[in-house]
Amino acid sequence: MDINSSSSSYQNLLTMLGKSSSATTGATASDSTAITSSASGKRSLQIGNDKVSLSLHAEKLSRINAEFFSGRMSSSDIPALAQRLYKDGFISASEYQNLGGQEDDMSTITQASNFLNTYILDEEVDGDNTAAKAILNVIDVIDRMDESITPTHRQAEIDAFDYVTAYTEQLIEKGAPESVITGFENVFDVLSALNTVRNNEQSNDATASYTSIQDA
Repeated sequence: MDINSSSSSYQNLLTMLGKSSSATTGATASDSTAITSSASGKRSLQIGNDKVSLSLHAEKLSRINAEFFSGRMSSSDIPALAQRLYKDGFISASEYQNLGGQEDDMSTITQASNFLNTYILDEEVDGDNTAAKAILNVIDVIDRMDESITPTHRQAEIDAFDYVTAYTEQLIEKGAPESVITGFENVFDVLSALNTVRNNEQSNDATASYTSIQDA
């Protein structure tokens, strides 16, 4: 079934994507913050005069467009698209469910990704480049936790855990909103579970998976 003949929710979804794309492409090359990828796939953040949120917004929309809109899209693709939009912080949990998403699909890991992406997209860290880079690295760690581990990758996981631990403590000391503290505590729980799985890997010569981390 062609998506254009689907429900109004799908049309609203496309409208939202269109507005997001036009807002993103309005930035000039001189005032943008760029996220680039090397041949090895490792991303780096280049801070310019613009906000980090705009760069992350552009990168994620570009990936979504390439993955879901490179050909003819059907209504059967909507669940995966809706879940991706939720994970990447473009829609809220209620919007995700309005698009047919199931609460069971909103795992702790997916919720952690949604929170961190939303935190940056809502410009909570603009003006703090150190925090922006660190949180982008945390997002990258969560997104790649199913990949084969390397010493560099493992060090990134340790750095992410240490950063989230310290950052959450700072937020508590500063009296940040409860919803923000709760969000980072959830991220901490995910990274703590990841550490547990990694330690078990060393003992059992096993390989971590999304499911094993979620169970932990």
